[in-house]
Amino acid sequence: MVFKVLQLPWHVAAPSQPDLTIRRLEPRDRDTFVAHLHELTFDDFRDRFNGVVSDHWLIDYVEKSLAEAIVLGAFDGGHLVAVSELHCEGGTPDGFGESAFSVASSFRRKGIGTLLITALLEAANENDVHTVIVETGPQNVAMRELARKFGASMHYEDSMSVGQIDVAHGLETAECSIAKFKPIVFQPARVEHLKLTA
Repeated sequence: MVFKVLQLPWHVAAPSQPDLTIRRLEPRDRDTFVAHLHELTFDDFRDRFNGVVSDHWLIDYVEKSLAEAIVLGAFDGGHLVAVSELHCEGGTPDGFGESAFSVASSFRRKGIGTLLITALLEAANENDVHTVIVETGPQNVAMRELARKFGASMHYEDSMSVGQIDVAHGLETAECSIAKFKPIVFQPARVEHLKLTA
């Protein structure tokens, strides 16, 4: 999948993370992505993968994701602190995409998840994905709250918390959510600068 219109990276200026940059991850970012996942706390890692996985499985997953999915990363300076993924490969029905998110515990509750899911919904819209599926463990309260914020109705299915985000509705919500951060400038010319203030 490719971006048709969405311009990355976004350079975000906010009091708590003045050097935050959101950009697409590429195959050359494999080791950085793996390191980010290894830096998650045990509980956060378990929530992300609904259990514990081997390093071999993790590397295979990262390589496949970077090759086939849209993967966006949020960097604090040069350090990867959060990732969102949109998967449409495999048996996913046309018009649907499966999402995945991981945010370092020290960077939660700072709006990074909101920014990443906004960019992910933009990418979904550009790739004719009208519904984003969210699936997480029942203990992952933060992910459920983020999904609900964008209109997902979460329910339990086979011991998992599952929901769907309507992309069009989610983007309308995103505009309101980002407005709370008071975006100042979106500068054109291949790079969008999203400046946030308190």
